[in-house]
Amino acid sequence: MSTDFFRPGRTYAREHHAATIRFLVKLVDQSPDGTYTVAFGWRIEDGDVTWSPFDSDDFTGWVDVTEPAAAPPPALAADTARRAHLLHAIHAGGRWKSGTVTRWYEQHSYTGLGLRAARHDLAVLRDSGALIQHDEKGVRYFTAARSGGGRG
Repeated sequence: MSTDFFRPGRTYAREHHAATIRFLVKLVDQSPDGTYTVAFGWRIEDGDVTWSPFDSDDFTGWVDVTEPAAAPPPALAADTARRAHLLHAIHAGGRWKSGTVTRWYEQHSYTGLGLRAARHDLAVLRDSGALIQHDEKGVRYFTAARSGGGRG
């Protein structure tokens, strides 16, 4: 991975539609074939009070604005990065249930996580506004909220 790309734990800023957005990078990952690199994390725009899940594969225009601060506990940082990665997958489409998420965990080497973690991750993303919960007779599933997260 190139060192001129985003780095986990750093905050970047850039102008976007007459506003400044900040992007707190939690995870940088590559496609299995190594041809595509993407950063996952959280973004906030001037005037907003809530951070939204976000991903970007475009380093253009971003400036590192990281301020010295106490680091979050490692477990919290790992949970946040995993949820950002999961949200990126959900944005590809489909109906996501807790069983779908547990299979996704296995496919992406998030070991030791089961239905309880899947339900919790879906609830956290729903509560942040990134997912929409759908309740139909005998089934609950989630889809991406198109206004939360997305490419920068």
